[in-house]
Amino acid sequence: MFKGLYRWIGLVMLAAAIFGGIVAYNMWNKEHADASDMPAIAISAADLYKAFETDEAKANTMYVGKVVEVTGEISEVKSDSITQVFLTFPEAMMGGITIGIDARYTEGISSLKAGETATFKGFCSGYLTDVVLKDGILIQP
Repeated sequence: MFKGLYRWIGLVMLAAAIFGGIVAYNMWNKEHADASDMPAIAISAADLYKAFETDEAKANTMYVGKVVEVTGEISEVKSDSITQVFLTFPEAMMGGITIGIDARYTEGISSLKAGETATFKGFCSGYLTDVVLKDGILIQP
């Protein structure tokens, strides 16, 4: 009697494992969203940083998970395993904007210099010590 029950339980567990594996594989290989084709909220780097610094909860509802087009002065460009651009401005004592560049759009990033003004577009993921944009692209150097 229990032998048949154990067989059914085993088959259900096997089916659940196969289904879970298929879902995990599809999620892992899902293509990243492309910010270049999406409409964006245009804002200066100083205003975006100030919004998070003054009222983080309100800024989270307005910007997090949305495509943001930010313009500011470049303070540093880092190219290692992940290309990042840092924007700063005189009003911010400690922080700024950190933009992780989408690997598909790194062309032109290496020619950027500190002190230049540039516009980037990316997905806002929140505020730590900096406001973070991910999957960013260079719009205008």
